[in-house]
Amino acid sequence: MAQKHRSLAIVVPFFVGIVLLAAMAGSALVLGIDVGRRSDAVRVQEAEAAQTEAALLALVDAETGFRGYALTADASYLESYYQGLERLRAIEVSSPALFEGTVEADGSSLRFADLVAHRLALFEQGIADIKQNGPLTGNRLDFVIQGKQVMDAIRKLVGELRAHRRADIAALSSDLDFRNMLAFGLVTVAGIIAIALSIAQFFAFNRQIRRRESSESALQLRSREVELAADMTNALQAVPTREESLLVIADYSSQIVADMTGALYTYNNSRDQLVLSASWGNPALKSDLTESFGPDQCWALRRGTAYMANSARHGLNCQHVQGAPHSYMCVPIAAQGAVYGVLHLASPAATPEIAFSGIQDTARGLANRLSLALANMDLREKLRSLAIRDPLTGLFNRRVLDEILARELARADRAHSRLGIAMIDIDHFKGFNDQFGHKAGDIVLKSVCDQIARMLRRSDLACRYGGEEVVALLPDVDAENGVRVCEKLREAVASIELGELVPGASHVTISIGFSLYPDLCSDAADLMPSADRAMYSAKRAGRNQVAVYAGPGPRPPLSGGILPTRMETATSGPA
Repeated sequence: MAQKHRSLAIVVPFFVGIVLLAAMAGSALVLGIDVGRRSDAVRVQEAEAAQTEAALLALVDAETGFRGYALTADASYLESYYQGLERLRAIEVSSPALFEGTVEADGSSLRFADLVAHRLALFEQGIADIKQNGPLTGNRLDFVIQGKQVMDAIRKLVGELRAHRRADIAALSSDLDFRNMLAFGLVTVAGIIAIALSIAQFFAFNRQIRRRESSESALQLRSREVELAADMTNALQAVPTREESLLVIADYSSQIVADMTGALYTYNNSRDQLVLSASWGNPALKSDLTESFGPDQCWALRRGTAYMANSARHGLNCQHVQGAPHSYMCVPIAAQGAVYGVLHLASPAATPEIAFSGIQDTARGLANRLSLALANMDLREKLRSLAIRDPLTGLFNRRVLDEILARELARADRAHSRLGIAMIDIDHFKGFNDQFGHKAGDIVLKSVCDQIARMLRRSDLACRYGGEEVVALLPDVDAENGVRVCEKLREAVASIELGELVPGASHVTISIGFSLYPDLCSDAADLMPSADRAMYSAKRAGRNQVAVYAGPGPRPPLSGGILPTRMETATSGPA
């Protein structure tokens, strides 16, 4: 829509300019044609004025020749007379409208043609009289006087015609000058508009070219981002662990949002903190990244949308942003209603609008892709957990136990080390289920397993073997320390306040059978069965005890007064 408005803002003024230019050009053309016509009229008026002067001069020449002949009767004077008559007749033929002019005399109108004809008649009479009677003298000079009166009337008429024509020529010339100025003004304005339109067209085309280049550049950048995103997706599918996935995300994100310092924060298991999981970019800005923060310390998470600001800003500023003043942008990473973390971008620019003007869409797109990647990572971890862990207790399942046991036994053989194993069984568990129900039994089972998992070392492994039985692998432990660990497990379980979990229940206890490879059981295949037999020995001895497997051969004595019998029981507490 904005692009459409920008196009209209360019096209409408350009179209209006074209219309104005066409109107002015048309007006200038019409004025030019009218000026031409009026110029022709002025020329006609000037030609008629010249013809009037010429007619008057012809009559004057004829008058001069007649007077000379009248006074001398010399026929040579008639030559100028007849020449004047010839010019007069030629003017009458070429300009008949001239002889239609009139003059007012004594309240009556006299035509120029009539005056000329009257004067010519007087000329003819005078010439005839002179030829018969000789030069004019005495009363015969009336011809000259009458001729003079007629010539005065002709001069008066010519003067008036001349004045009228001069007035007409002046009016036409003034109007012509005005129209010429108007036409010149229209042509000038039209030229200015044409130049302005040409300049506007040049800048419009130049802007269009720049916009097209920008669009092509943006399209190439977008294509590059899509390509990198596809490569990142393929790479994430190829890595098996979360740690490697985070390395892949950091590597590709640094290319997608180049020239930016970035960080990926994801929720911890308890979802009360966001932990720095990956980072890239400027080392100075990276060193200022906080390791973890609460969800309420980020305005992007609180608002549920991207948030930009400068770290020096007072007021609405993300509390997890530290270090020297810089611009930053936080984008929530969410998919299908679940929030997985925050994408944090930082720039040394002072204004966030300038720093992130070209990458806001890119950052949001990256956050969307990261949300899918993190969702897939969580799903993969859940599937992997379902494959290797017991869904009720959270301990590893029996399949993992078999794999780890075989590996640890092989490692013990290579390193000439020991591997302890504890078979753990909850006492009276069947009766507890019958009395309180299977749901309460599940609660007790999970509580016991949680307590066992908390008490073991990081190198130890607890697995649910089946039913209420749990197996704990204890690498690199001797018999004395192995029994001590088993005792701690037994005491920890006995300390569980069962009444808080299952109303009416008093306490829960476990029986443990311990065996050690190769000290107590040198047969790797018999290690677990030997621990199982020791556990049943503890059951028979009264439960809530630790029984140590006594192998077929001699073994070192144990501290704590445990006698080296074939199947020994370390008793602690009542049955």
